Amino acid sequence: MSKHLRDWQPSAAAINLIKLNGVSDDRIEQAVAYLKSQSELDNIDDVVGYDNWNAFFIMFCIKAGQSVGNHGK
Repeated sequence: MSKHLRDWQPSAAAINLIKLNGVSDDRIEQAVAYLKSQSELDNIDDVVGYDNWNAFFIMFCIKAGQSVGNHGK
């Protein structure tokens, strides 16, 4: 598994879990593009609390989906 974000792609298992949480394919693609555009993110070893990009990505998508879903409430 790649430690560098530029070399990483979400696994099928990660995508399936994200979809179970109601995140659409379009939102998943947007999230991957957004994360890869963040210059301060490079190596998973520098991200506190995560040991792989899939775990980080799952939590990122779920939290982002919750905040998007709460607008206007």
